[in-house]
Amino acid sequence: MAVIFTVAVPVLARADAALEKVSFQPQVKGLRCLKAETVTMIRELVEKIGPIQITSTCGGRHARNSQHYRGNAIDFRPLATTPRKAAAVAKTLEAVGGVGSYSNGLVHVDVGDREFAWFGTKRGNRRLAYNARGR
Repeated sequence: MAVIFTVAVPVLARADAALEKVSFQPQVKGLRCLKAETVTMIRELVEKIGPIQITSTCGGRHARNSQHYRGNAIDFRPLATTPRKAAAVAKTLEAVGGVGSYSNGLVHVDVGDREFAWFGTKRGNRRLAYNARGR
C-alpha cells in the first residue's frame, strides 16, 4: 500500500501545480460546475501552453445548446502564448472535442462529442473547420 501512495503523490502534486496556473475573471466562480473530464482537460492544456485566465465556464450567456451549460466547456485567454497557438495545441489533445477562437483573443475548448473548430466573431460569420482526427 505504501508503494501506491508514493507513486500517486507526484501525480497529484503535478495536477495541483497545473491548476495553480489558472486564474479567473471576476464573474467566474471557479471550476466546481465543470465535469471531471473538463477539469482534466484544463490540467493537460495548462501543462502544454502555460498559464490561462478562464473567462467563462457554466454561467453566462451562450448558444442555446452550448457545451458550457453541460459543464463541458470553458472560454479562456492564454497568458504565455498566442490564441492561435493555444487553439492549435488544444486541437491535438485527445480529450478536446471542439475548439473555437474569437477575434478578441479568447479561445473556447470543450470535451463534447462534436469534433470541429470554428473561427469568427459572430455566430453568422463563423467558418467551420472539421478536425480530421478520430476517437
